[in-house]
Amino acid sequence: MADKRVVYLKFTTVDGKNTSISISAPRAGLTLAEARKAANVLLAHKVVLGAGDTELSKFISANEVTTQTTPLV
Repeated sequence: MADKRVVYLKFTTVDGKNTSISISAPRAGLTLAEARKAANVLLAHKVVLGAGDTELSKFISANEVTTQTTPLV
């Protein structure tokens, strides 16, 4: 069995739409405060844009999703 963890950082764009960034190999034990700090750096330096090159305006949330893959026998 293999577990896969992904963290999604959700943002609002300047035109009011939502977009997210996925982190495919997050550090174990990542906290909301750490995710928020990273998101704010991305916002401040305009590292990532939304669809149509729309600027991100605000960090909304962070979620971790874990999926488990089990081979069939």
